[in-house]
Amino acid sequence: MHMSDLHIKEHEPLAKHTVFRIGGPARFYADVDSRDQWIAAFSFAEDHGVPWMVLGAGSNVLVSDAGFPGLVIHPVGGGVRHENGVVEADAGVSMARVVADTLVHGLRGFEWAIGVPGTIGGSVVGNAGCFGSEMKDVVVSILAYDTEARAARDVPAAACAFGYRDSMFKRAPQLVVLAARLALQPGDAARGQELVRAYTFKRHAGQDIGAQTAGCAFKNIPWTRRDIDKDAVLRQFPDVGRSGTVPGIAAGLLIDRAGLKGYQIGGAKISERHGNFIINVGNARAEDVVMLIALAKERVHRMFGIFLEEEIRYIGFEDSATEREPLAKRG
Repeated sequence: MHMSDLHIKEHEPLAKHTVFRIGGPARFYADVDSRDQWIAAFSFAEDHGVPWMVLGAGSNVLVSDAGFPGLVIHPVGGGVRHENGVVEADAGVSMARVVADTLVHGLRGFEWAIGVPGTIGGSVVGNAGCFGSEMKDVVVSILAYDTEARAARDVPAAACAFGYRDSMFKRAPQLVVLAARLALQPGDAARGQELVRAYTFKRHAGQDIGAQTAGCAFKNIPWTRRDIDKDAVLRQFPDVGRSGTVPGIAAGLLIDRAGLKGYQIGGAKISERHGNFIINVGNARAEDVVMLIALAKERVHRMFGIFLEEEIRYIGFEDSATEREPLAKRG
């Protein structure tokens, strides 16, 4: 099915578009690589009265076994541009590509992003971070498309309301990230390459690189969370807060202490190397992952009195906040 130069696929299996390799089909699916194609995709969803959602690299998501009943928009291609010390990267560009590009141009401060497997767009929405840094540390502004006003707009960093794995884009579904503008500093590219190698080595040492996993299943728990009594937690479990760059309690450590490393349901298994990773070890269903997540939450709460909050996004599940209502239904 075609609309202008936009190619619409029907009943596209989403399992092949996610790192988990889990999920049923999308009713409609489209790759977009230009602003005109973005607009055409939104128009298609409106004309057909179906919900829509944006899917980047397919990391950090769990698609239901039933799939998604609307249009999945997948940004592809795009580029990285430099002007007056500001780097502009399109939503579909991988974080790793931006890391490499900035080092080639002698810019420092984005090396940490080599540990984030997603794209620029998704990383902005979730304020992705690694090794003690986050997107909020480098974002100057975001170029977004307002699907209600049908116009592009600049969103300054101060208006993005970045928080731990959060931004206002999660609460403003009418705004779709098209590109991010980043402020980096000139520096020694060779030193930057050394840092990238060190970060990469650290990831390989502690994570299941190459495995079919969405990444961290749960958010780490900041000490500032209202339900956390830091002194009480550390008195009972003195090693819980010793997690390097994690400013609080590492969810993976809690899961490990709960005795769940290596626990398996169906084809889904909690990693034996990193307690916050769930791996598809063979034909896992979304239902298997959901049950493992529920088990981890129940066990950690029972042992530690701490509620775990998912970092992965649910797609196609009942009550999922990921998908957007049909544009025609908005007031």
